[in-house]
Amino acid sequence: MLRKSLLSLLLSASVLSTACSDSDDEQKPAPAVLIIDREAVDFGELEVGQTSPEHLFTVRNASPSAVESVSVKVEGSGFTIVANTCERFLDAGMECEVRVRFSPRLAGPSEARLKVEGAPDVDSAVLKGLGVGYVEVRSLPGAGVHVVAEGEGWSCGEPCRVAVRKAQVTLRTAPAGFPTWGGDCTVVAGGGCSLVIDGTKVVSLEELESFLRWEVRRSSHPLSVAVSAGGDIHVLEVGQLLRFSSTGQLRWSVPLSGGVKMAQDGAGNAYVVDSFGRVTRYSASGQAPWTSSEAVENPSWHQLAVSANGHVYVLLNLGNHELASQLKLIALSPQGVERWSLLFDEGQFNYASGLAVNAQGEVYLSGSVHNRDATSGESVFVKSYVRKYSAEGAIVWETEDSWNLFAVNAEGAASILFPNHQSTGGFTQRWIGADGVTRWTATVPSGPGLVTLQTFSPSGALLIGGHEFSAVGTEIGRGWFSAMNLTTRAPGPVTYVEGSTGLGGPTRISDLALTPTGHVVVTGGFSAIRDQDGGFIRVYDGRVLTGVP
Repeated sequence: MLRKSLLSLLLSASVLSTACSDSDDEQKPAPAVLIIDREAVDFGELEVGQTSPEHLFTVRNASPSAVESVSVKVEGSGFTIVANTCERFLDAGMECEVRVRFSPRLAGPSEARLKVEGAPDVDSAVLKGLGVGYVEVRSLPGAGVHVVAEGEGWSCGEPCRVAVRKAQVTLRTAPAGFPTWGGDCTVVAGGGCSLVIDGTKVVSLEELESFLRWEVRRSSHPLSVAVSAGGDIHVLEVGQLLRFSSTGQLRWSVPLSGGVKMAQDGAGNAYVVDSFGRVTRYSASGQAPWTSSEAVENPSWHQLAVSANGHVYVLLNLGNHELASQLKLIALSPQGVERWSLLFDEGQFNYASGLAVNAQGEVYLSGSVHNRDATSGESVFVKSYVRKYSAEGAIVWETEDSWNLFAVNAEGAASILFPNHQSTGGFTQRWIGADGVTRWTATVPSGPGLVTLQTFSPSGALLIGGHEFSAVGTEIGRGWFSAMNLTTRAPGPVTYVEGSTGLGGPTRISDLALTPTGHVVVTGGFSAIRDQDGGFIRVYDGRVLTGVP
């Protein structure tokens, strides 16, 4: 209707112009108008490599005079003019025809424009179509193995043929592992199979080597893990300390009363602090040569750090969270004798968020101070800090910082992470040198989920881990871990820690460590709530950290 109205208006304007003019010399010719009869045509779905039926378009000269140079063309890919009578001259009020076909070269949506030129204003029609390709998975290595289309919502647990409506698709495996692909695959980072869908693509999954080297299931969530220079693995659980071989064989276990934190020295001795602040040393054979004597009145979650040469530092929580709380840092010799102590009473409530020690035995402490408003009863922030103390307890430096995830490497540099608790994940990382000066701050805007822990290995690798957000954005999903690339200041390849069924589900990671051979030890449990549905100790092949099979 709009195009017909335009034609009537132009013809009326021509008549009025003729009637009102005093002479032919004063008349101005009406501008040429060329109109395509349709504004858009959807050619629908068509298999890649096939050709659609022709669609007819009519071009009308809607001006009162002939147009000398009519031309029609297609701008965009996938559509072709197969017949055309619109060749230069088109008399007033006359029509010409164009026939167009759709021939998709790639799967996915295609859009182009059919344009008619020869008038001051170019008219056009939108051409749309959807290319469809196919992926044929012809073989899989065994039961329980699936080929999964990344981000596409489909998978195959047996040979299948699936329609694909995207130009490119990446296939991965479930469970994750080191796959050997055959067929039309281009192997990409993380062992994925990348396909450009320019026709039917044939794929075979010939072999799948598991990321997981071994696993030990536990009845509860382990609390922390440490690996000796010889490869043995200490695991702290509620009520016991265990030592495993590098292949997952249990060497020994000892019962504990309220162990809350475990650390290890360079000789492979384990140290456990209980909820009352007593520290016990355990030899490589599981014997306990000593237990420290100082204890607190109220049970709490205390901090523990041990240097490579066996100097022990325990940070005790004193008081309670209702009236007032203080911190007490105690240094113990390798024989369990107190060397010195410091009391932190800088406000009504003194909280610790991290304790670490470097290779030289220097101590790092992060914490914060709060008061309570006398009228409202609400907590009032006073300050937060990161401090470094010498091996003898003298303060070396202090920097104000928000307390959060905190780790120190052997050289004394500190990594502080500030997680983004939104569903997009991500975090901000601050790197503080051994001299207390901030070297850099970097932000990772989004990530695989919430970061909940970070830890340095003896080799200097920084591992981070956490869990996904569920679909509703509040509950936890799969666990994950990665090694930070401290050059690019971004996480490396991410490994997801699946639930007990191996197909997603909530997984809480409690700790991470590296073995001397570079494999990743992961402890945690199969539920959002601690000690529901059991726990695990897993060792993942170290190749997951680089994504190189």
